[in-house]
Amino acid sequence: MSGPADLYRTVVLEHGKRPRNVGTLADATHAAEGDNPLCGDAVRVEVERRGDVLARLAFAGESCVLVTASASLMTEDLRGASVAEARRRAAAMEAFCAEGRGDAAALGPLAAFADVHRHPARIACALLPWRTLVRALDD
Repeated sequence: MSGPADLYRTVVLEHGKRPRNVGTLADATHAAEGDNPLCGDAVRVEVERRGDVLARLAFAGESCVLVTASASLMTEDLRGASVAEARRRAAAMEAFCAEGRGDAAALGPLAAFADVHRHPARIACALLPWRTLVRALDD
């Protein structure tokens, strides 16, 4: 029998071991760097924005499997999204990971982070790419 913990392990470990969209974008229009001073994780998020659409996203950095998986899933989830939708998804992830609030079904594969709110030390890891993306979009 599988449960949320199995989903977490499967999706997070898959994206942590084989992350998608790693690297840099030659045509990045927005970028930001973020870090977690408590553990030393660091990530850079780059976006190629065409009009109001996030055409491509990439990330790079030195980080744990949770940050890597979150960044990988984020870049997959937001490709082709509008800026407004990206901000809504980032806010939904913030509520979901930090407080355990939100509609897991609406988050799709991002629901793999359902148990993160129960581990306060890991919340910053799961949200580091999302918070960095929002800073990139604010610039």
